[in-house]
Amino acid sequence: MSEEKDTYNLYLTERQYKNETLMSFYFQKNKNVIKKKAPIDINGERFRLDLETGEIINYTKKDILESYNASLRRTVILMNTLLAMNDFDWFWTLTFDKEKIDRTDDQAVFNCYKKYINNLKHKYPNFKYMCFPERHQDEDNCIHFHLLTGGITAKQMGLVDSGKVCCHWAEKRGKKIGLCSREYFEQTQWMHDCKETDGEPIYNITTFVYGYTTVSRICSRERCNSYVKKYVEKALGSTDIFKKRFYYSKNLNVPDVFKKLIGADFENPMEINKVNKIKNSSYLKFAKGEPNITKHNVLQIKIDNYIKQLIDNGATALTQHELKELEEIFNGKL
Repeated sequence: MSEEKDTYNLYLTERQYKNETLMSFYFQKNKNVIKKKAPIDINGERFRLDLETGEIINYTKKDILESYNASLRRTVILMNTLLAMNDFDWFWTLTFDKEKIDRTDDQAVFNCYKKYINNLKHKYPNFKYMCFPERHQDEDNCIHFHLLTGGITAKQMGLVDSGKVCCHWAEKRGKKIGLCSREYFEQTQWMHDCKETDGEPIYNITTFVYGYTTVSRICSRERCNSYVKKYVEKALGSTDIFKKRFYYSKNLNVPDVFKKLIGADFENPMEINKVNKIKNSSYLKFAKGEPNITKHNVLQIKIDNYIKQLIDNGATALTQHELKELEEIFNGKL
């Protein structure tokens, strides 16, 4: 008796952001995958449990690396998604004072951070944030926190002007620190090409009693998002107490996600860009940039929401005016 062959279905997942939709085409096996191994914790150490034999197995270096890379991919995707879906007003840095708390005690520092943030969430339900823990690059290697926040006013935060301003060329002991006195900025700005944030006031938060704070208004969403993305990789392995690489409030906007079957019973998960149902798709024709085919056999494209809506309405729904508009957008790509 010949062994039954695996077959694959072709799916499309759409993640709808504010201005564009990310469309992912991918194959999935028809058969249910039977789980053979599961992680298990023994005295604080992580092992694998063979579900068929009950054997306890050590993780190999390859297992750890694959898990690490998969976790990092998920983290980056989630971070980029939240940054794309939400607007923030303020950029914070919270640093703990060693005179007020043992800041070498990670658990104590994290507990104070949670207490302060939970109090803000309780008092101001519209308060939203993304938080990126980071260790100081000095001898004490202690934790501080960078936050993007919104839904809270300067008065509610208890902001006071520190007398300092953002200044990308400011240095201290040969190291760039990004802020300076207002007087120094006014005296030296003529020697530099100023960025959007240069000259913006730096504030302190009077309601934070555990140490030092700096807060500045976010002037450029794109520049700010680019700036904070570096903290995910910088924090890897450096915040052992924390189970996550970053934290965020539950009231953030997330994309609508839709999954649908668009092809069934393929014998092999062939090169996805050769499937006629995709190759001839109007979505592919009007994609932003070049389609991306990943090593996981996923074809991903981005498309403007307005154009996608026109295509979803069907070709017959496109008026001559809309066709001309599309031609102008895509510079005669039709």
